[in-house]
Amino acid sequence: MSKVLERALDELSPGNSQFKVLVYLAFKGPASPSQVSEETGISPGTVRPSLRALLSKKFVTQGRDGSYHSKIAFTDIISHIYENYVRKQ
Repeated sequence: MSKVLERALDELSPGNSQFKVLVYLAFKGPASPSQVSEETGISPGTVRPSLRALLSKKFVTQGRDGSYHSKIAFTDIISHIYENYVRKQ
């Protein structure tokens, strides 16, 4: 498991808006804050601070066009969830 993924999973809980935004970006690819808000239903007032926090934690990067990109692959997140939650049940 990559150190970035390991740190993200340690710091973010699945119910947390930061986690939801990170998973969205990992799945959909680069997106603007308004795209994240529109497609997830998370309010813009929550998305923007979540993106800033994810950026400061180095879980995402920001492109010159203002879009945000996940540094963690969606498949890595799903594999971790499967191994630690689904498989243990």
